[in-house]
Amino acid sequence: MSTEGLEQYLARSMTPPTPDVLAAVEAGPIEVADTLPLANANRLLDPAPLPAETGWCTLPDGCGYVAVRTPMPGVTGEMIDWWFDWHPREAIRYRIWHPLAHEDNSVEPAHGAPRAKANWGTVHHPLEDVGTGTVRARIEFLAPTEMGLSTDALDDPAVATIVCGYAGDDTRRMRHTPMFHVFLHEGDGVVLRSRFWLGAAIRPYLPGALGDVAGRALNNRMVRKAALPAGLPAGLARHCAEEYANLGALLPELYGRYGPA
Repeated sequence: MSTEGLEQYLARSMTPPTPDVLAAVEAGPIEVADTLPLANANRLLDPAPLPAETGWCTLPDGCGYVAVRTPMPGVTGEMIDWWFDWHPREAIRYRIWHPLAHEDNSVEPAHGAPRAKANWGTVHHPLEDVGTGTVRARIEFLAPTEMGLSTDALDDPAVATIVCGYAGDDTRRMRHTPMFHVFLHEGDGVVLRSRFWLGAAIRPYLPGALGDVAGRALNNRMVRKAALPAGLPAGLARHCAEEYANLGALLPELYGRYGPA
């Protein structure tokens, strides 16, 4: 489908995060006791409030932790699923998401039989600045159960959709971070719970057992301290808040114009 007219979105002012989200990001690191352990990621599916819905810090094991809550009125799970299939196919589609930080993207399609969600099994290669300089990232999107959740939530009445996977670095050829974006139904739209555990899954992009062995050797506090920029948790929290606030404002219009007929 033609994407003529997308240039107009590059010229628009970005829709900022809500004041409470911005205040939480700028408030400084949260208490470790208020973070959600990766092993308890299933808790993201429960709409009941968590101790810190937005905030960031560095955990005792050296992992960075980022949590962001983004209300997205007028947005549906179908729109989100469409977006994650549609946007990586042309650079301009990715750029309109965050014109100040997104530069380029490409996608490796999923292999094998079609899956329940079009993004499951795909690999995106975004070029972006998440607050510490431009990086060539690599994001492998997977089904929630492949990321350790107990369900893919395809029939959960509370959950609109889930987008999750492992983020990594194409330049260093290294996977490093589990990430979850859980979209819960709220009012006439959704509310997004984003979580990142920076450096919690370090593994070189090497085949099979070789990568597994190297990953076990590298997953320690010293390597994380050397590999993760000091300002990354705060920078990523701000970037995540900005990009999803802007997407929430754009997506109903984009879906109506470029989505399925």
